[in-house]
Amino acid sequence: MIKTIKYFILLFLIQINLLAFSADSTKTAETSTQKIFANIYTAAYYNFGTKKPNAGFELSTALLGYRYTKGKNLAFTLIYDVTRTTNGFKITDMTGNSLPVNYFEGSKYTAFLKMAEIKWQFKPHFYLSAGQLLNEQYLTVQDKFWAHRYVMTTMQEMNRMGMPADFGIRLNYIKKKTFCASLGANNGNGPFRHQDTLSIIEYTSNLQFYPTKNLLVKFFTGQTPQLVSNKVQSIYSAFIAYSQEKYKIGVEYSYTQNPHFITGNYSGLSVFAMYNWTKNIQSFVRYDYIDHSSVIDFGNMFLVGMQYQLENNFYVSANYRFWAPTSIQQLYLSFGAKF
Repeated sequence: MIKTIKYFILLFLIQINLLAFSADSTKTAETSTQKIFANIYTAAYYNFGTKKPNAGFELSTALLGYRYTKGKNLAFTLIYDVTRTTNGFKITDMTGNSLPVNYFEGSKYTAFLKMAEIKWQFKPHFYLSAGQLLNEQYLTVQDKFWAHRYVMTTMQEMNRMGMPADFGIRLNYIKKKTFCASLGANNGNGPFRHQDTLSIIEYTSNLQFYPTKNLLVKFFTGQTPQLVSNKVQSIYSAFIAYSQEKYKIGVEYSYTQNPHFITGNYSGLSVFAMYNWTKNIQSFVRYDYIDHSSVIDFGNMFLVGMQYQLENNFYVSANYRFWAPTSIQQLYLSFGAKF
């Protein structure tokens, strides 16, 4: 209870500071720009062994977005995505016991609102964002550094260790390639559902450091207290990345305490690397280790692939995946287009 009061006091102080900042903010030229963008990620696959279906085609992403900027201080972004929205429901009672769920799944490809952000720069380096915001836990940094979403999402997203987006408000301090920090509050229910009847709020913080030009260190934490069960869902995430012109290396770790307010822990580790042989040809490898998640209880995943960049916004990859201990082997031909 004391922690919750502290967080509300902090948010109140932030609002007071915003009024002070806005009072002396300087005006900029009222130039405006508009941009429509889209992503299409699709693949053909073959499963070795007894896993069914043995072969097929899939569409993992069909995304359409619009961004409008006015001057240097205001930006509005709207993104619709297509995915399987009714997958992996888990509902518990007040004591944390799992309850059976019956629902009509509908289409596996449902359009949903992924991002609807109003972003205001009210002072140099200070930004206030409100609406449906992308998750800083893994989507705003790790996903971009991994840069192979058309092949596979990052370890945390694939194992549902956090919501990809949520309704809320966020205060950011951004000094590019030097230091970034944020404080936020959101519903904690993700992009598919509105606030629950208990009015549970998730409080987040994110820190990014750039000790050198090529090195990035990132820490994220999310705290969601539930007064009914007297439990707190705590998420801790760390990411270290190093990049050069020829290669990139990234290490990601996530730990969740009392996931879904049930006593227990989720954790996962992901290590990946890329090497650019030429301007258009790249090889990449990745290893994921999972010790409990919303998807699996335990497992290892090995991924190796080659990528050919036909144009600036069009990629093709042949990649092989091995899952343990199930010994599932898969061969994918993945296509990614951005425009």
